[in-house]
Formats: sequence, C-alpha cells, structure tokens
Amino acid sequence: MDQKALNMKEICIGFNGVQVLKNIDFSLEAGQVCGLVGKNGAGKSTLLKIIQGLYRADQGSIEILGQDVRESHGKAFDSVGMIFQELSLIPEMSVLENVFLNYEIKEHNMIQTRQEECKVQEFMEKYNIHIDIYEKVKNLSSSDKQMVEICKAVLKDKKILLLDEPTAALDDEQAAKLYHMVSQLKENGISMILITHHLKEIIENCDTIAVIRDGIMTLHAGTKEVTMEKMIEAMLGQEQTDLSFARSISEIDKSRPVLELREVQTEAIRTPLSLQVYPGEVVGLAGLKGCGRTEIFRAVFGLDPLKSGEIYVSGKKLRLRGTTDAVKAGIFLIPESRRFQGLSVEHTIKFNIEIPLLKKLTKRLFLDEKEGNRTIDEYIRRMNIKSNSREDKVKSLSGGNQQKVVIAKALATDPKVLLMDDPTYGVDVGAKAEIMKIIDEFKKKGGAVLLASSEIEEVNQNCNRILILKNRKLSGELQNEDYLTVSQDKLAAAIQ
Repeated sequence: MDQKALNMKEICIGFNGVQVLKNIDFSLEAGQVCGLVGKNGAGKSTLLKIIQGLYRADQGSIEILGQDVRESHGKAFDSVGMIFQELSLIPEMSVLENVFLNYEIKEHNMIQTRQEECKVQEFMEKYNIHIDIYEKVKNLSSSDKQMVEICKAVLKDKKILLLDEPTAALDDEQAAKLYHMVSQLKENGISMILITHHLKEIIENCDTIAVIRDGIMTLHAGTKEVTMEKMIEAMLGQEQTDLSFARSISEIDKSRPVLELREVQTEAIRTPLSLQVYPGEVVGLAGLKGCGRTEIFRAVFGLDPLKSGEIYVSGKKLRLRGTTDAVKAGIFLIPESRRFQGLSVEHTIKFNIEIPLLKKLTKRLFLDEKEGNRTIDEYIRRMNIKSNSREDKVKSLSGGNQQKVVIAKALATDPKVLLMDDPTYGVDVGAKAEIMKIIDEFKKKGGAVLLASSEIEEVNQNCNRILILKNRKLSGELQNEDYLTVSQDKLAAAIQ
C-alpha cells in the first residue's frame, strides 16, 4: 500500500534529563496489526502517547495517514483511538450511552437517539456482536466491555487503534472472540498496535512484531520471521529469561498443615470447601475465569465473612473479623489488582511497605524512623525494586516493580501463608522470573503459598500440587512435586 497509516522516523524524547526513547523508527501499514513488546519501563507507553498526541517528541518526524503532525497536534491525532487496560466506560450507563458519551449525534441541540441506535446496531451486526445496547455496562462480561470500547473508537472514525493489554482480564474463550474482531477490523482497513505480555498471542494474531528495550527499538520484523526465543532475547538482552529455573524440591512434612479450610462456606462459596496447604508447599488453584479462586482468597483473608466452616493456621482455629485478624494470624494477600487493592500509588514506596508495620515500628508512641528506613531499604534491595530511593512515589514505578512493593509489604509482616492472586498479572518476563524466585525462597524457609494465575504455564511450573476449581467447587487434584509431572496440556484439559 502506498500510504502508511503511521510513519515515525528518529523519534527521541526525554524527561528530566533522562532519555526515554532513542532514535525510534516505526511504521504501520493500513490494515496491519503490530505487536508492541517490551519490559515494563522499556518505553512502550511513551511511544503510544506520542502517537496519540499526548506527548510531543523532542526530535524526529511523524506522519499519520500521510499527514505530517510533528509540528501540529491537529486533526491527524483524531484518527487514533486508545483502548486502555483499565476501561474508560461508565458502569451505571447503558452501552448506547457510553458509546456516544460526549459525542452525541445532535440536531438543533437535540440528541438524535434513533440515529445513535441505528449506528450502534449496524456496527454490532457487521461484526457479529450480540450485546444488548440498552444494558448497563456494569452487567456485561469483560470481553463485551472490550467490544463496547472498540465500538466507541470505530464509530468515532478512528483509523488506528492502540490496544493496551486487551485480554488481561479475559479467559481463553473471550480472548478468542476479541481476536476474531481484531481480524475483522483489520480486513476493514483499520490498523492496530497491540501491547500484551502474552507473547503467544502476539505471534498468533499480529502481522509484525516490534520490541523496545531501554528506549531502543531492538526488533521490528514480520511475525513469520520471529521466533519466541528471538522475541524474548530482543526484550531482555543478556538478562535472565528462563522462567523454568530449578525450583527447590524437598520432602514436604504433611503431619500438620500451615493453612487448613474445613467445610468453608461464604455468600459466594455455596458448596462446602476444604483444603490444606503444608509447610514448604506451593499449592495452585487452577480454573477458568469465575471458577472461584478469588472468592477463596477473600474468605481466607477475612474480606468475606464465613457462613459456616472453619479456618486453621498451624492448627489454631481463627476467628476472622477482618483483614487485621488474618495478618495477625500470619496470612497476607497479594491481590488481583495491585493498583486498586494492594497499593496507594500516590504515596511513596516507604509509606506503602510501612503501613502493615506501624505497630511493630512504634516504640513509646513514637515511630522508630531509623529502624523503619533500614527495613524499607533492605526490602528494596531484597526485592530488587528499581527506584531512585524509598521516597519515590509508587505510581512512578513500572508494573513489575509495583508488584514487588506489594510482595515486600507482605513479606515484611513475616507471614506464614501467602495468598497470591495472579501475582505476575501485567508484568514482563524478567519481573515474572524474579517474582517466582521470591516465592521459591519463601517456600524454602517453610512458608506456605496458595497461588492462582491466569497463565497455565505459571501454575504448572511453580506448584507442588494443583487443585482444580469449577463453579466455585473443588473438582480434582493433581500432584506435581517435581514441577514436571503435570504438563500444560494435561492442566488445560483438567480445567475445561
């Protein structure tokens, strides 16, 4: 095709004297899907913000649909739509109201609801989407919400779509539905840049692959020319990339569990549920989205009250009136959403890690500042949290480093049990390996881990034993003491 949808040459940008992007050359053909890959903090988001017109590059040229926009933040940028990882929909409004929010079709200052209805219905029919346009968004599945976001962008005549982790909250079936739509959009000449940490999705659904490492484009080629190994090498260079490092294997003492649930029921868990986790053991919870793993974590951490049943830690029955009781008993939750459930991103690293330690660090009504600083610095070192100092705000850190702050908070309380709900969600390959090594070290010291992950590979590579969940019930158990017995295929079949 003669005219590229996007053409960028020698793009450079820096902040506070630090160069973030260095001489980036990047192009996108009309109707092409490019997978943009890189570690957290590599420069992907900065590049997208330049394409959106939110940032102006320090140097270089940019053409969108053949129009030079380097000196102008004008109409060309209106052709670019962003589908964020955290969706921008209003839950209490209908699908129709969300699609045309602030872009209503009006005649004589009157909203033309009928015209809006026709436009959305035409879009739904064209892309074979079955969503009630009058339904409130809060009642939609995660994949249908993504469809609504895309509908908003396409009906605003966006020719380039930037999709940031579009399948992060989707199960396999929902992800397949989304990628079918991506294929249809591509056939209609819409160009897309797709960011995801699921590298297999990139290979299966993208025409080209671009990799950024430390602000430099280290790879930009057709997907057919790129192997998984080549992509990871371009992402991480000489860094450790092997997620299958040797986990410690030791005989597990099953005389008394560290954590035990006996016939537990909550408002969400309606069938009595029992399980045990022993010292030095990592037990996986595996199942499709909605299987009940988060509900188990909420019960054990005191977020959802028990309707019946009992929970024991090291043989002692717990009375959980809330999360404070759980932490006192030696339980700590690494939640599914670090930004909204695990961190105060507007505060510093120090503030976040110190929160659960305030009582421990308080002496005679005063906080021991010196001991607090020593403790925080030690965890920054142990967790390899990349920051300038303990006073850095958490929001300034990459996703992987934010997750390490959450884990540091947990470990600082000296827990007996770690509940980990998708602990590597939205982090890059390198950070993922580091987090898994932290889990292995905790286990070697006699800690117990209950681990859930949306990635099958993560469960079978890190769990000694895997519990299968379906419809918030335990339906089976797989032994995996050598981390090799349960293959990904076997686990995938078991959760269906």
